Amino acid sequence: MTELATERTVDPHLKVRYLQRLLAANDVTQALQVAVDQIVDVLGSDVSWTGLIDDGYLVMGAHRGLVSTEMASAWRLKVGEGIGGRVAAEGRPHVSRDYLHDRRRVPLMKRLIDNEGILATLTVPLLIADTTIGVLYAAQRNVYDWKEWEEHAATDIAHDLAVRLRQLDVEGRTAAHAARAEDERDRMRRFAADCVRLATSFSQQSDAGAALDLLALELGARVELRLPDGTLVRAAGEYGEGNPFTAWRATLTEPEGVVLSVIATRRPDEASQTMIELATALFRLQLARSTERERTLQRVGGELFDQLFSGRVADAAEFRQRLALMGVVLPPEAYVVVVGDRTGAPLADVRLAQVSGALQQAFEACVPSHRHGRVVAVVGHRSRSATDLRRTLTDLVTRVPALRGAAAGVGRQCAEVADFSMSFDEARAAFEIVTSNPAADPVTSAFELGILGVASLPPSHLRTTVRDLLGPIISSDETRGTDYVLTLRAYLQNDRHLGPTSAELHVHYNTVRNRIARIEDLLGVDTRNVDDRFRLHTALRMHELLSATGPAQGHPDPR
Repeated sequence: MTELATERTVDPHLKVRYLQRLLAANDVTQALQVAVDQIVDVLGSDVSWTGLIDDGYLVMGAHRGLVSTEMASAWRLKVGEGIGGRVAAEGRPHVSRDYLHDRRRVPLMKRLIDNEGILATLTVPLLIADTTIGVLYAAQRNVYDWKEWEEHAATDIAHDLAVRLRQLDVEGRTAAHAARAEDERDRMRRFAADCVRLATSFSQQSDAGAALDLLALELGARVELRLPDGTLVRAAGEYGEGNPFTAWRATLTEPEGVVLSVIATRRPDEASQTMIELATALFRLQLARSTERERTLQRVGGELFDQLFSGRVADAAEFRQRLALMGVVLPPEAYVVVVGDRTGAPLADVRLAQVSGALQQAFEACVPSHRHGRVVAVVGHRSRSATDLRRTLTDLVTRVPALRGAAAGVGRQCAEVADFSMSFDEARAAFEIVTSNPAADPVTSAFELGILGVASLPPSHLRTTVRDLLGPIISSDETRGTDYVLTLRAYLQNDRHLGPTSAELHVHYNTVRNRIARIEDLLGVDTRNVDDRFRLHTALRMHELLSATGPAQGHPDPR
């Protein structure tokens, strides 16, 4: 308390009691009431009240001596306006001897104060450092000349009140902060423990997305994993109430370009941000482990599938056991299917995964593998024929987004392990024939193309057979520009009818008749003879296969 050398000093006992009561106040309202009581007791004022700044306005916090309830509820003064508003803005005390004639009054406040009969006011600021948090009033119901000691006393009361208000605010914020911090620590401990359990139990479960599920549950938000093209791979959680927005986003390096997003209706706090980063790190760790595991399986599986599709399986029973140890069971009565881009270009890794997933969803039994930018799948279904399988694949190619723009070839049905190499050769050859002909159906089978058993022959054997049977007309087409091979194929496919053949080739039927006569002469065959027609059909299939899978000379091994 500042010592006063004026007409009167404050009773020290009142000062001590005031400080004791302030310290005993448990909240702001109690402290404000203690202060206005002290003003009345020390200064002998008729009225006292406080105003605290709230969003730019002074709002009454406590009062003593008011007659009406209207002033207590309606008193509200903008900072900078009126006497109290100027004290709050300037941080300096103000005295008014005759409030009734003070030109600084605000109309609404003037009416309220006039109704109370107040004629003199002493107003001091509540200061914390240089910041005004409110004002404290002393008032008389008569014209009054305020003494210097009264101004000093009111200033001291206001100072002690401001100190206590700051303590209460800090104590309240500290207690609330401590409680929140402890809650966040408990929350983080639980979340970290769950993450550790996920990390240590990964050998028993292979779901790398479990960390994302845990994160979505803890945040009460939605977590999404999308491919670079925007395709949704995994989603967990719900948006919650409100307007959802992307609260956090990260692009992963493996798989490259995959985007992880947290979609919420509020910004994540510090603890939530830490959880997001922890869960993302765990997801990356699990994904890295899963990727390494998959690479190991693919490497080992790739070696086994190479043996299967190349026909280098010495012991079928032992081979099936090795596959079974990897969790792969060859379905009974299966077909080999080759799926790739319609243009023949290799598929990217992401697209390979999408195509494999679509096939696995479509068929009851499907074992996919990736070879040279294409999906080679062993598909099993007891009730399906090659034709049924082709229809199903055609439906998938036109309906499923992951398979749009794709083509597929189907090989023979496999009863034994040794059949898979032939079925693969046939499926691959059928796929190559489809991709080499833009007008062909996107899906076809070796059976429909008539190349069953032909596709598995060595290219050198195929070239020799084709040259032995069709050599003269191939040479004529190459050197003289004739269309003998095309004419012979159309003629045999139309069952030797001149009309449909000429319509297909867009030439006169006499032209077809003359060409066929010339072909028979060059090849030394009679197309009316069944055996000759069979040999010609076979040679034409071989020629088509060679044309689709590689150049006529130096054709590489299709395997």
